[in-house]
Amino acid sequence: MRRVAFLLVVLALGVSVAAPAHADQAAGGDEPGVLVISVPGLTWEDVDKNYDDIPNLAGLLDSSAVADLATRTISRRVTVADGYSTLNAGTRAVGAGGLADGEAFEVDEPFGVDTAGRVFERRTGEQVESGIVALALAEILERNAGELYDAEVGALGDALAASGHRRAVIGNADGEDPPGSEQTAYRRTLVEGLMGSDGVVPAGRVGPELLVEDPGAPFGLRLDNDAVAEAFSDVWSPGAVALVEASDLVREDMYRSFATSEERPRLFREALRATDELVGLLLEEADLERDTVLVVGPSHPEREVRLTVAALHEPEGEPGLLRSGSTRRSGFVQLVDIAPTILDRLGVDKPDSMEGQPVSVGDHGGSAEDRREFLVEADAAASFRDAHVGPVATLFVIGQLVLALGTMLAVVRPARRSLPQVLFAGAVVALAYLPAVYLSRLLPFHDFGAVAYFAFLVVGAVVLAAVYWLAGRGRPLDMLMVALGAIVAILLIDVVLGAHLQFNNALGYSPKVAGRFTGFGNLGYAALASSAVILAGLLAHRIGGRRGPRLAVGLLAIVFVVDAIPFWGSDVGGTLSLLPGYAVASYLLLGLRVRLRTIVVCGLGAIAAVVVFGLVDLARPADQRSHLGRLFERIADDGWSSFATVVARKAGTNLSGLTTSVWMWMIPIVVGLVAWLVWKAPQRLRRLDRRIPQLRAATIGLAIVGVLGFALNDTGIAVPAVMLAVANSVLIALVASTPADEREPTGEREQVGVPA
Repeated sequence: MRRVAFLLVVLALGVSVAAPAHADQAAGGDEPGVLVISVPGLTWEDVDKNYDDIPNLAGLLDSSAVADLATRTISRRVTVADGYSTLNAGTRAVGAGGLADGEAFEVDEPFGVDTAGRVFERRTGEQVESGIVALALAEILERNAGELYDAEVGALGDALAASGHRRAVIGNADGEDPPGSEQTAYRRTLVEGLMGSDGVVPAGRVGPELLVEDPGAPFGLRLDNDAVAEAFSDVWSPGAVALVEASDLVREDMYRSFATSEERPRLFREALRATDELVGLLLEEADLERDTVLVVGPSHPEREVRLTVAALHEPEGEPGLLRSGSTRRSGFVQLVDIAPTILDRLGVDKPDSMEGQPVSVGDHGGSAEDRREFLVEADAAASFRDAHVGPVATLFVIGQLVLALGTMLAVVRPARRSLPQVLFAGAVVALAYLPAVYLSRLLPFHDFGAVAYFAFLVVGAVVLAAVYWLAGRGRPLDMLMVALGAIVAILLIDVVLGAHLQFNNALGYSPKVAGRFTGFGNLGYAALASSAVILAGLLAHRIGGRRGPRLAVGLLAIVFVVDAIPFWGSDVGGTLSLLPGYAVASYLLLGLRVRLRTIVVCGLGAIAAVVVFGLVDLARPADQRSHLGRLFERIADDGWSSFATVVARKAGTNLSGLTTSVWMWMIPIVVGLVAWLVWKAPQRLRRLDRRIPQLRAATIGLAIVGVLGFALNDTGIAVPAVMLAVANSVLIALVASTPADEREPTGEREQVGVPA
């Protein structure tokens, strides 16, 4: 019995030694922790301009892997609260909205006539003895439940708690002007970044003890960096996760509306210097040879949407450019990637609700100065692109309107012999405008300015049209084929080489929008899909015989494969729309009869293609998967509800853009022109149909692609509008080069370029 008792005592002692020292703290004295330094609104341009004044922060960033951070949540404009909620959820989320977001308090802190802990208990029914509580929990959960992103705010906090990692937040961005106002402005939204789904962070400090009065600072307050460092020392332990906010940056950003334009730079410099001092104090406590340090800008500056700072310093990690599975582009990560990264570095499984992916080092990007320059330039290019999306589209649509009106005039006044030539040239220039926009990415027009940019687009389109004339040897049909072939070739080559021309392009996509970072954008897909199917019809006619249709079908097959493959086009909507449309066009070009069974088989084939490509994508490493593979992963984890959410979200975005886009004007332009031609020049349309009967197959295929492209993508009317613009240019060119009567033009058997 003594031996049994002795063994029981030894066993009990062993269990007590092995047990964690804290219920919310991981075991192991050498276990690395994760320090998240939050720098709301800080951009790489800010870092670069103030580099010599921030030695601590600059040194940390220079020795880290870095990236531009896309802060977009559900909308492009992001509040600090939205940013923290998204960081915590690992998917796009929002805060409560309004002043309630900042109402987070230590449980014993006064709130009104009561304490925050008691108010929290009344609101949630949960009694909390210690830690920090978010009083806006109910509003946050309710607001996110009404969105179509299935966000679980608190997912990061819950995952850390379940795995035994201690959590703490430290920061306070309070302040009102004038001080002492009846409505105190609480800005403690950082609590939303690490709270659990219960609205509680177990440790940290967010109270007024972190602030000191400073008459020259925004709202007369600034962080007491020593107090913050002391609070950090109290909570920092092996395996802990701490979120420390450089709250002076938040205060400065909120105070800009009160300050003059001359005073704002001084206030920002002081806030940034104070932040640098804070970073130095934090790094004295954290062990860079053991711990992971993340620097994150969870929201853009209040004044404008910008890409913010992201950096990762970890033991044995190398400096370079960060990337993630959600961007697949070095130098760019998303806010939704931060929570999965924290969990990944701690060896904790990511919850199924998180759509973000852990970050990793992609390209090394040269020296620290080279990396900073690259990130500053990328942000500037994104801002330039976003500012000119509307003007680029407007110029193109106006050009289409002028061409359509000119064609109407030419039909009713055929005596103006030079007008058809002008219209044909204008239509070719319109087609050349599209590749000119994409080729503009070869030059840094964000440095040159808008005048140089639009001069390049117009002159570039004219020069390309001249090249088409030379390549087509002056034959109208050949010139059209060269113009369409240039669009197809440039877009295919670009996406195979990494889609550098579509990235930060007015007809491509922007990292600020954060919908896509690689592959085909919706407008690129629209230009490619329409140009290819019309080119296929012209190619089948131009070559003729059996060889022509076969080459046309081969062209459509190449376009489909490049668009659909995950590591190239990665275009789910394109896959589902191209296969039915291109299959029907191919059937007709080959002289085969299209039956209902054919259409059903084409539709099922499109779905099968998506499944096959999705499974191939899913088989790749997680950091290389496209959004198709990630969608399959979520369906496997969450069931079909995640797929239904994506469909509902895309449908809502599509419908919302019907009346707000300049592209909407392409509908009445094209419909009006076609109706006018049917009314005033039906004989010319019949003659064109007899001369190039293959255009009928191309038109049917284009109609199918356009309707499905609108339904399956989330850019609204822009997708079919771009397709109509391409078709409109081709129609005008063909009508202008088709004689008004049956007489043959001299010197050439067919004015549309058909060989003898």
